[in-house]
Amino acid sequence: MKILFIRPIITNRADYLEEDIVKEFALPGIEVVARHLEYGPDSIENEFDLVYSAPFVLAEAIKGQQDGFDGIISYCFANPAVEACREAVAIPVLGSGEAAMALASAVGRKIGIVTILPNIIPLIYKQCKDYIASGKLVAVRNANIPVVGIGDGSDEIFAKLYKESKACIEENGADTIVLGCTGFAGFAKRISDKLEKDGYIVPVIDPAAASLKMIEALVTCNVKNSSVTYMSPIEKQYNLPER
Repeated sequence: MKILFIRPIITNRADYLEEDIVKEFALPGIEVVARHLEYGPDSIENEFDLVYSAPFVLAEAIKGQQDGFDGIISYCFANPAVEACREAVAIPVLGSGEAAMALASAVGRKIGIVTILPNIIPLIYKQCKDYIASGKLVAVRNANIPVVGIGDGSDEIFAKLYKESKACIEENGADTIVLGCTGFAGFAKRISDKLEKDGYIVPVIDPAAASLKMIEALVTCNVKNSSVTYMSPIEKQYNLPER
């Protein structure tokens, strides 16, 4: 099984570093490939960034299907271009945010999201409206960390994430925590372990792990994008830059 993780950003951070993070959660025989964009934003923190990245994510998804991948992840909590990709390709496509929320919903009744900046909170609320309507999403808190400032797991970043995760439980009644940025990959176990030491046995969902396990399940179960909802694009002229 070959899974493509589309990093919907321009970046100097090597793709193999992201592959190494995701591979920690992979079963034997799963090939994980990460690819970043040639054009687009260097992070996604609002609607502007989301729209700016979308056409280039879509182009990578089409190329991924041509290259023989079995499934595709739009590797960002904001799920850039996911529904457009489902119209364009036959292989299953997931966004990291929707994968993380689906997994959290399977184990929790009251979900709290800890994300990056205040700027992205309205976008998260819009994308999670069904969870809000059902009463499952009880909090979206931010650690006031820009994506480019996350780095590789410093104690300072951990402390901010832990503080907001604990506040989701104590102030908002959350029984499950979702880390609302793929840049937070690798922090979930540390947060879960510390919460347990403080008396809270609460699931903490890593969006990287959730992305991989959910797409594995779809491919294994031969689940495809529904042609009832995701109809193929209508033939017309598109004036897009050459790749």
